[in-house]
Amino acid sequence: MSESKDVNAIYEHVVSHIDDAISNGWIKAYYQPVIRGLTGQLCSAESLARWIDPEYGLLAPDKFISALEASNNIHKLDCFLVDKVCSDIHEHMIIGKPTFPVSINFSRLDFIMCDMLDVVETAVMKYDIPRDYLHFEITESMIAQDEELMKKVITDFRNRGYEIWMDDFGSGYSSLNLLKDYDFDLVKMDMRFLSDVTEKSKSILRSAINLAKQIGIKTLSEGVETKEQIDFLLSVGCGKLQGYYYGKPQPYDEMLKSMADKHIEFEQRQWRSYYEAACLALVGLDRPVEIIEYDGYNFKTLFMNEAYKKQISLNGYNYEEIDRIVYNSDSPLMPKYRKFADKTIKSKGTETFFYTSKGNYYQLKATYLADNAGKYLFRGNINNISLDQNTAERDQLNNKLKELNHLHETVLLINKKENITSPLLGGYNYIEGSAYSPVPLDRTLKSFEEKFVYPEDRESFKKFMSLMYTGKKDFSKEHPFAQKTIRVKQEDGSYLWRDFAILPLTGTGDSEYLLTISAITGEMSRALDKLYYPDFTDDETSSLSNDPAVTLSSVLADSNNGELYDDDTATEYARLWYSLIKNSSYKLFWKDKDRRFRGVSKSFLDFYEIKSLDDIIGKTDEEMHWHVDDGPYQGDELDVLGKGLRVYNAPGQCIVNGVVHNIICNKVPIYKGGKIIGLVGSFADVDEEIYRVQKLKNPTKLDTITRLMNTKAFIEIMMDYAIQYNDSGRNYAYIILHNSNQRRIEESYGKEVASSVIRQMGEKIIDVIKQSGAASRLKESYFAIIIYIDSKEKLDELTKKVKEHIESINKVDGKSVTLRINTNSHLRTDPGLTDETIYPITLRELEESEGKK
Repeated sequence: MSESKDVNAIYEHVVSHIDDAISNGWIKAYYQPVIRGLTGQLCSAESLARWIDPEYGLLAPDKFISALEASNNIHKLDCFLVDKVCSDIHEHMIIGKPTFPVSINFSRLDFIMCDMLDVVETAVMKYDIPRDYLHFEITESMIAQDEELMKKVITDFRNRGYEIWMDDFGSGYSSLNLLKDYDFDLVKMDMRFLSDVTEKSKSILRSAINLAKQIGIKTLSEGVETKEQIDFLLSVGCGKLQGYYYGKPQPYDEMLKSMADKHIEFEQRQWRSYYEAACLALVGLDRPVEIIEYDGYNFKTLFMNEAYKKQISLNGYNYEEIDRIVYNSDSPLMPKYRKFADKTIKSKGTETFFYTSKGNYYQLKATYLADNAGKYLFRGNINNISLDQNTAERDQLNNKLKELNHLHETVLLINKKENITSPLLGGYNYIEGSAYSPVPLDRTLKSFEEKFVYPEDRESFKKFMSLMYTGKKDFSKEHPFAQKTIRVKQEDGSYLWRDFAILPLTGTGDSEYLLTISAITGEMSRALDKLYYPDFTDDETSSLSNDPAVTLSSVLADSNNGELYDDDTATEYARLWYSLIKNSSYKLFWKDKDRRFRGVSKSFLDFYEIKSLDDIIGKTDEEMHWHVDDGPYQGDELDVLGKGLRVYNAPGQCIVNGVVHNIICNKVPIYKGGKIIGLVGSFADVDEEIYRVQKLKNPTKLDTITRLMNTKAFIEIMMDYAIQYNDSGRNYAYIILHNSNQRRIEESYGKEVASSVIRQMGEKIIDVIKQSGAASRLKESYFAIIIYIDSKEKLDELTKKVKEHIESINKVDGKSVTLRINTNSHLRTDPGLTDETIYPITLRELEESEGKK
């Protein structure tokens, strides 16, 4: 048979027998190991299809894959491979053998011929495996063929928690544009880069790896076959390695045996994000860089480039030898290293340490990267100042900079890319910390805003500081810097105006800025005071009513037998009221004649977590949907407004973020000329007051992890819903949700991450139900919702919405997670239910459906 006839025959055979090959097991899933460069451990594998045909024997992949592509049948192979990979992972999980993430190659036709995301999700649910065990590879050519389709595919898969890898990076004509326009988790370097390790290929690969990691994309080089290639890839910080040097594609169990024979260990799931953080930090390797691990006592070098070794004069030493020399337990520097590491852990930012060793003066910078199970990772940069020829010149520059003290209180250098700030002069005015050490930028700005910025200036301060993150468009030649005048708290408690300026530094790639804080002239300060502080002597600005005629003085006159207070007394009353609503802990509110809110105090807003007055002004209680029963308070207010009654210590209940609070409320009428024009009132949280008096730390009604109600408090609230049902016929529903994967998450990552998952579940529930219902964590990862609802259709829709919103959680504390939410729900009016049985029956049915006793 001629070669062309043989090719045609194989083509026809493949196309006509693909279904038989899948059902009869002719197609096998093979796995090629992927090794993490930092540790030498197996961190994942690539799945590859092998067709072992009873007639043709082992078919080369290019023969059957090209035939299936051409005949629009490739999706059958890829759907089978997804199912097979999930089945293999599930099987090995069950029997306790090593499991690891697996990457699967997709074709563009897969997404045309079927809903591939649904295929994957079905297999993940069927075999109950975590989504982070599956990665999907697509090529540049796939994107070039249909950009709109592939952009949607990438977005949809990543939103569900799957990683998308770009295969054969660099093989196309627009690789850099793809990195700019699409969100990839990892790029695989084209093996042709490594076909011949020349200086040119090294330079290309070094630049590609550095570029990818600078924008947060992980890296993998495939086709690795020699020790020389590995040494080079490790030196340039390539995260993962794949190739025949480590192993050829094999069936799952054969690959496990091959790894054991080569003494290659398997990376555990809980360490995956830990080491990913270290790999992504290997950038800028033209400068001295190390990756160091610390367990609270000992240090271990995971990476150190030649530039770093040169700085500490240890060229030619391996990592173990360096650790014995530098981090020797008998070294007098070890206590200082530990103290420095502990400080960096506490700040979770970048810290600087100066020390001397063997006659040299060093500057060591450490940046916190990650922690897990009592171990901590840092990226280190070192500078042997004794060898720095520019020190004298820099000292001269520093002396000149000090002259700027006459102009500015503080000049801070901000590096937004590294998220740090450090003073050029003036130290850290207003900021707690060591005099000249860099501190985390985000936490420093937040702390400064909360402690020093005038409350009414905080939004404008945040908006001003955000200019650093909006890009160069806010700065130009005509306007090279931005300015804002903001009130800042001083040591004596007063607020003074300070001028803030942000100046981007050229040549830093939009990553570095100067922030200056300066005093302003007394004349300008007085002008700003007059403009921004309320003038309490102006009756027209002191109105408590929509009616312009209702001025502060006239309202106060009603409380003084009709006599007007003098201006000083009226102004004093206005200042008192202003201070109460702005700064006190009292939850104050006032309403007009129609029971619509005219204003509330800051503590009122904080209690209900309302961001803006615009969200409440002009609305009634009923429109805010925050009372379990609207009737009592509505009746009280009608009595106050219609009869002039005064209401004191009226009990009630309100819902805040799914938690029902018992409150007491006081309300009195506001008079103008003897007529009632509105009401003013205050309320207090009963439990909060009890705990304050008794000096208890945590309200016993709240779950300690989620801050939702605990079971005891929730059962008490159920009684209130039952009363409303029996007295007013108001139907309610009960929903129970359970994450059946919670135990696996805890086994993988530990209790701390598991608790974070539970906390986020509670937040997702509140995202959906808001103030319309009450929520509780019953036990473990079981949650309950009780809510007024009047139909089965609405209940099913709400239950589905909550379930999907919780299942959208795919990353917690940097760890990939897959939640599987089981639900059960009942209306109170469902046959056979009573107020006493709706809870136990709903819970029991859910547990029985999950196979629990």
